[in-house]
Amino acid sequence: MTAAHYPYLFATLGEAANQLPETIARALETTLSATHGVTAPSSSTLLACLQRIRHVEGADGQPWPDKGRTSGQCMAMARADRANAGLTLLLELLHATERVRVDGDDDQQVGDDVREGLLLACRGLAEYVDVQLHAA
Repeated sequence: MTAAHYPYLFATLGEAANQLPETIARALETTLSATHGVTAPSSSTLLACLQRIRHVEGADGQPWPDKGRTSGQCMAMARADRANAGLTLLLELLHATERVRVDGDDDQQVGDDVREGLLLACRGLAEYVDVQLHAA
């Protein structure tokens, strides 16, 4: 199952859509796509919020430029962009914890478990970015 085949479902559920059986995914995609554009939902509905989020995907809050890409490819690139922004922040935190470990006072230290958690989070996001870039 890919975001290219089920764009509304992936916009709604993200990667959790991969957990759905094919028949349910197809039915949900049909329902979501049928309601898209028929009536403009009020701004306070869940569907309206999801649609706005879907169209403003990049880490900078702007729609991802299509430049000849499919909507699924744009979605993958935007997700990779957001994950990369998160990865950058985590690496900055990790770098700061290392500087404090080397140069800081004992009361400013974070534990090894925190540093390991930051490393694992960085690895996970880096792997996700790689998958998204190769899917696009």
